Amino acid sequence: MTVNALTLYTELTKKQIVAYMKLVFGKNFNKKYNEFFVEKYINTRYYNYYENDIESTTRKKIMSELKDVEEKMIINNINDRELIHNMNVFFEYILYFDEVIPCKDLNKKIESIAKLRKKVLKKEDSDFEKEVLNQMTDYKNKKEKLLKSFESKDFYLKLTNYPNKINLFRVNLKHNIKFPKEFSDFAIQKAFNSGTIEEDKLMVEYYLVVVNILEDILKQDFRKQYILEFCEGILSKPKKFKALINIIDNTVIQEKVSIKIQYEDYAKNKDKIQELIRQGFKVSIVLDETFDVNSKSVETLKIFSYIIINKQLEKYDKIKSYKIQNIIEI
Repeated sequence: MTVNALTLYTELTKKQIVAYMKLVFGKNFNKKYNEFFVEKYINTRYYNYYENDIESTTRKKIMSELKDVEEKMIINNINDRELIHNMNVFFEYILYFDEVIPCKDLNKKIESIAKLRKKVLKKEDSDFEKEVLNQMTDYKNKKEKLLKSFESKDFYLKLTNYPNKINLFRVNLKHNIKFPKEFSDFAIQKAFNSGTIEEDKLMVEYYLVVVNILEDILKQDFRKQYILEFCEGILSKPKKFKALINIIDNTVIQEKVSIKIQYEDYAKNKDKIQELIRQGFKVSIVLDETFDVNSKSVETLKIFSYIIINKQLEKYDKIKSYKIQNIIEI
């Protein structure tokens, strides 16, 4: 069974928020109101759904969106106005625990929370600060452990910028496995790029890319996009193909990755590839000599995120004459 690193990480964050808010509010904790705040937080922090002001920092976006949630909930729950407002006040400290805002001394921040809790909620527990520190540290460690669980000692990603495409990267999976001297480089490369080994290698690549994207998000960088390798053989293995796609089956990941497919392979598997696109996955096409250049075939290229063309291709000039959008020349 395959898993999605971003989904697992955000689920941990949700649990972390609930644990913290329950400690703060005790029996006054309201699950329904908290879920509204959590949903908005995750969508802003990790999914970057709300980009009304592209110059605004992630911190400002989150606080603005949380305030919007507060105001809307109060309209429909006027009797709980004070509780909803207070939940937002304390919720904003999540930005420190989730490392949106750097925090050099977590103990002092928790001490500030305890003082505010006493002043605003009239709550004072002798073990409150210790419990918050222990639980928030525990969740931080769980998140770090999750990221490390996807690391590989044998494989790593090589990211290369496409020409004239800022923040668009070609992904290549590299290895540092030591082979006996009698194996030639040619034999090693042939083994790694054919058959089931090539398919299994894709699984590793996709896992590492998702972790890379998650690390981008944690750094509040939502600009980078990645073009992934693919092999036609896996399309004839439904279970394995589904397992591969499940790794990137997340709306945020789908937005940031594109699967690279040769035109010849696309022509043989149009229904499967088009269904993939209908499901929200991005596909980039590599044009080859099998591409019949005419106005109708060029029109069909609009379904692809990027059109990759080698300048050495015999049909290069003819293809270029059509002024195709989102073209990448290599």
